[in-house]
Amino acid sequence: MSRERLRQIFIEEASEIIEKLDSDVMALESDPGNSDTLNELFRGVHTLKGSANSIGFTRLGTFVHSFEDALDYYRAGQGTVNTAVIDTFLDAVDVIKDVFDDEVQERSELTHPARYEQSLEHIRQLLVRVSPAEETESATAEDTSDQRPSQTAYREVLRDLAEEFASVPEAPDDSTDSASAVGGRAPSDPGSREGADHIDLGELQSHKGPGEHLYHIQLTLDSDIYIRGYDHAIFLRLLREQGSILSVRWDLSRVSHLSDIDPLRCDIGIVDIYMASDHPQGEIEEIFEFLDDFEYRVRVVDDETSEPASIAQSDSIAAPTPAPSPAATVTAATTSPDEGHREPPAPDTAASAPPTAPAEASTELPTEPPTAPESADAIAAAPTALAAESEVEADRAAERSAPANRGRDEKRSFVRIDTKKLDELFDSVGELVIAQSFLTQNPTIQDIADEHVKKTLDVLSKITRLIQNRVMSLRMVPIRDTFEKMRRVVRDASRKIDKDIVLHINGEDTEIDKNMVDALGDPLIHLIRNAIDHGIESDPAERTLHGKPIQGNIFLRAFHKGGSIVIEISDDGRGINREKVLHKAIRQGLVSAEEELSDTQVYSLIMQAGFSTAEAISDLSGRGVGLDVVRSSVEQLRGKVEIQSMAQQGTTFSLQLPLTLAIIDGMLVRCAHETFIIPTLSILESFQPSNDSVFTYQGKGEFVKLREEILPIVRLDEVLNIRAAKRLKAAEATLVHVENDNGHFALLVDELISRQQVVIKPIGEGSIRVPQVSGAAVMGNGMVSLILNVEGLY
Repeated sequence: MSRERLRQIFIEEASEIIEKLDSDVMALESDPGNSDTLNELFRGVHTLKGSANSIGFTRLGTFVHSFEDALDYYRAGQGTVNTAVIDTFLDAVDVIKDVFDDEVQERSELTHPARYEQSLEHIRQLLVRVSPAEETESATAEDTSDQRPSQTAYREVLRDLAEEFASVPEAPDDSTDSASAVGGRAPSDPGSREGADHIDLGELQSHKGPGEHLYHIQLTLDSDIYIRGYDHAIFLRLLREQGSILSVRWDLSRVSHLSDIDPLRCDIGIVDIYMASDHPQGEIEEIFEFLDDFEYRVRVVDDETSEPASIAQSDSIAAPTPAPSPAATVTAATTSPDEGHREPPAPDTAASAPPTAPAEASTELPTEPPTAPESADAIAAAPTALAAESEVEADRAAERSAPANRGRDEKRSFVRIDTKKLDELFDSVGELVIAQSFLTQNPTIQDIADEHVKKTLDVLSKITRLIQNRVMSLRMVPIRDTFEKMRRVVRDASRKIDKDIVLHINGEDTEIDKNMVDALGDPLIHLIRNAIDHGIESDPAERTLHGKPIQGNIFLRAFHKGGSIVIEISDDGRGINREKVLHKAIRQGLVSAEEELSDTQVYSLIMQAGFSTAEAISDLSGRGVGLDVVRSSVEQLRGKVEIQSMAQQGTTFSLQLPLTLAIIDGMLVRCAHETFIIPTLSILESFQPSNDSVFTYQGKGEFVKLREEILPIVRLDEVLNIRAAKRLKAAEATLVHVENDNGHFALLVDELISRQQVVIKPIGEGSIRVPQVSGAAVMGNGMVSLILNVEGLY
């Protein structure tokens, strides 16, 4: 796989992780004690860190590494998540978004460098609270131990590594911290130090299960591996998911004294791993696909009985070969094919003496090799701190303790597909539907009297419709993620103007077209900000006076209604001041003082461009652009906005949208021998008027009285400049009661044909744009019908 392809995959996956960070932090604020939420947040940041460094996004990797440290601190239960911590986390998420964009766009300089440094400093301040205690504990350890602090730390984590990867019961601690306490074997053990010359592969072969291979994996990780976001323990965990680790041998000869350790440099030499697995070699090698070729080697050693202890000294890896030196060994207890339990390892008395020289001390095995700790003092922290860290790592391993086969099945259940491919598939299915309709409506075929032909056509029609519905469902996604993002909007906006407001979400599992979900973000943000600034009262006393709780409430819900989806944004505030809106509209010349407007028409005025009732311009409102954006965005989605409001009870904005942008539910009408499609979302009813109900105002045109409402009559042939054979009287034609942003009107057509779903075809870029037309559809007879844009008709 090319590096550019890997980069693209990372960008796609990182985008999903970053989008979810906001909702995870908000969920943590709602329930600070929920460890699952904190773990989920940590996993996302941890994944982002490793992948960012490996792909070359070093600025992003550096930042999320610090963020991960802060999250890990709270995961360990060493601090309390409060409002200040959440503020820091949310600010960090914003910086991650900015830096990620800078990395994707390959900008040489950060867009917001000051914000980057400020957020890093806030994260450091969270961690600084534990530094004094750690320094005191570390100093005590130095005074009371005869061992070098770095080696003491390694011996503590040594025990946890054997326990985590081999599931070996911990041997009694004889105060010597020897290899025997962490899974060492007697000298006859194949993984023991038999002069460090050869490995007894025959003994390891005996621990293979049926159908398993014995693999020798050799890692020679480069010194910058921590900066790239990886360490040996990560690969050990991944290998353990693919089989049983039988032996691990570490070369620690290059590990420096504590005072010389560089926390960002890997000093561990060659690591030899022997494992039994029924997976093919290719799958094992995929674990290391992000490493350079010289950093790893995987080979099958099924037919061998012995090999040199360090393959690097023979023929293996194109990497610098260290001088021969003592090597640490851990051999995992294995389960014999004939046994249902694991035998604890025999103690290695020869290795029980404590190290007395630097060369001997270097043979101690760390459970988790150094992974770029924050400072040298952190390595020398007391055993309790290391134990806590090991427990955190054990928690991570436990989360992946599900059977390997089940994990593989789950991965095969999901496929990442470019939405463009889905669009192309849907277009192809649309063509299939058109061809099927053309076939069934062909007069020659309809004249065939054979019953078998008719049944075959019926089956074809059902199968085609089934395929169309299945493909449509592929584009449908829950609106949950978009709704969850609004929690952050409410939190930030309400705090800016010092209002106590909570958001209630309902119907977040309602599914809608993926393309529509992406386009709904901005309209929802504007409506929620409008509810916060204009709807909810600023004075708590005003709310109390009207019997409301001090805390304001905003309700966001989604539900299906007929063949469409409705999204409602409600508040329990003061409601819209009808007289104030009307007065402002008259003053701006949007309406005249003589016009009689219904409540709905008055409320719709607030969605006019430049209209605002705010007394002063603020960060949230006052410029008159918010609700105008909402209306235009919803109209582009072929939807409409309705507003309902009651004084002192609140306001509700309803966005009524089609389920998908690819198919429209329309009413086919005929006008002057042409067929047109009117979106049913805009149709209220159709009727044929009587002569008495139609009248004309001089200079105003034709009108019809429908019950108690007077509707203007709009002749479709005149609007579209179509030449009709004769001018029909209104009483002889059919009127369609249509609603748009300007109000209600009656559209005059020759006749109604039928109601059906049609696949929308965009009008070509080279075509003349007609405001009354929004698209086209190919009908079953092969003819093209235009889809009317009701906003342009009146």
